[in-house]
Amino acid sequence: MELSVILICHNSSNDIKPCLNSLMEACTSYDYEILAVDNGSTDNSASLLQPYGPHLRLIRNSSNLGVAKARNSALKEAKGDIIWILDIDTIVNKEALDKMYQCCLSNAEIGLCGCKLTDADGLVQDSCRKYPRLSYKCLNLLESRTSRLHYLKGLHTGLINHNAGQFYHQEMKGIFPFDVEYLIGACQMFRHSVLGKVGYLDESIFYGPEDADFCLRIHKAGLEVIYIPDKSIVHHYNRSTNKSLFSRLSFWHAKGLIHFWWKNRKYLKDLQG
Repeated sequence: MELSVILICHNSSNDIKPCLNSLMEACTSYDYEILAVDNGSTDNSASLLQPYGPHLRLIRNSSNLGVAKARNSALKEAKGDIIWILDIDTIVNKEALDKMYQCCLSNAEIGLCGCKLTDADGLVQDSCRKYPRLSYKCLNLLESRTSRLHYLKGLHTGLINHNAGQFYHQEMKGIFPFDVEYLIGACQMFRHSVLGKVGYLDESIFYGPEDADFCLRIHKAGLEVIYIPDKSIVHHYNRSTNKSLFSRLSFWHAKGLIHFWWKNRKYLKDLQG
């Protein structure tokens, strides 16, 4: 089999049809499968997924097991030579799929790749980043809060973040693929064989930097993580942890960050010189 697509659904009824319809159309020239994990949904997500067989296999969890465990349950059943981890709130296209697929096959040194993500209006998202640092997270938190205050719009911390080196804004304006520290888990494609080199997602992280940790291990294995700026898909990005600093999800995200920093402290320290 050529391609396995990994999706997670958690109360995702509004996103399922747009995502699956675009995915089915984009994958028509491939021998593919879709492994959709219903992660303890309490809405009708599971019933909306069922009509998309026989290409789609539904894996049902009785509760929300978190991102890493849910994706791992699908990764362990994936049969494709190429694996595409994809968020359910995306709308994809064949051009982006083809470019990523060929990127994975083009060079054995490429461990993972992903294309540009935009919102429905074409606004480019910061989907390629440097590894999470405490300073970056503080800036992100400040930006998410102050951007809501009208009188602070002129002092928007996006300018600070831009200069802090967290993102690859200049490189993202080009047309040539380039190596990055990590790509967010909304769109990651890699050869199945990479799992044999770096392992599965870290299940100690319920929600948060499991994507950064996976990319870090790919780099430690001597492989590249490639961002493709000239092809894009739509990602209806809705960062849940921005809604409330004291939400349950924010707690799990913070816990995941602490685990990531402690686990990779030597590598991150060496990287900073």
